[in-house]
Amino acid sequence: EARRGLFFTTIVRDPFKRFLTYVRRHEFEDNGHGAKSPFWIDLRGSKAIYQGDNLNVRWLSGAQQTISSDNVNTAKCRLQLFDLVIADKLYDHAVTKVMCPLNGWKDSKFCVDEIPKGEHHSKPDPLKNTTDPLLIGAWVERLRPSFEIYDYARILSWKQMKERGVEGLPELSEVPSYMATLAGYADMKVTDGHFNKIRRVSLENEDYFSPPVEFCDGMKQIWTSNPDEIPNAYGIGTIMNGFHPKFANKKKPAQ
Repeated sequence: EARRGLFFTTIVRDPFKRFLTYVRRHEFEDNGHGAKSPFWIDLRGSKAIYQGDNLNVRWLSGAQQTISSDNVNTAKCRLQLFDLVIADKLYDHAVTKVMCPLNGWKDSKFCVDEIPKGEHHSKPDPLKNTTDPLLIGAWVERLRPSFEIYDYARILSWKQMKERGVEGLPELSEVPSYMATLAGYADMKVTDGHFNKIRRVSLENEDYFSPPVEFCDGMKQIWTSNPDEIPNAYGIGTIMNGFHPKFANKKKPAQ
């Protein structure tokens, strides 16, 4: 009954782009390591609860401690429940070709006939040519769970929009996102030889990236048996009732 008349969507962003956004917004001192200090600080410290550390997995699974394979699978199971998963690179197509017609939105700058060609221009990369690629590789490895979620989201997003008849979608890159990120910083060229050991991100390999069916069936049974409850939420990192202990005792914001 709760779904009647509602259309559930979520946007999944490239985890390293999210990390770069965090780096741009903060000033860091170089402690002689030839790298910016987020490589050396604990992201679960006092400044913020998430910052750059695997937000894709934590937000979808509720994980607060070390990320486990069950957390990753739980996050993937939750993605399956959305009517439309919007991978960041397909945002324009999702809004223009799905959300605008679905909601009858007109006369909006977002509801246009022509979708901008090419990617949106990002701000300068604060790590490019300034940080040892080995350290970047360490961060990419730390974010591997979120990269895995992102690649699964890319498959779901592309598939769901195709099923809705969206035309002109950009080609789904078969290169795993963590490898594409590494290649950008290490001047590495991804060749067919790499795919002898890793799977391509494609519709044909959807089953490989999907969570176990039995696991999702169990999780969905648990979720559907939970009582209906409106979450006490005010944005990322500020769910008051038990999800983020750091904020649990803070007063509610003024209405």
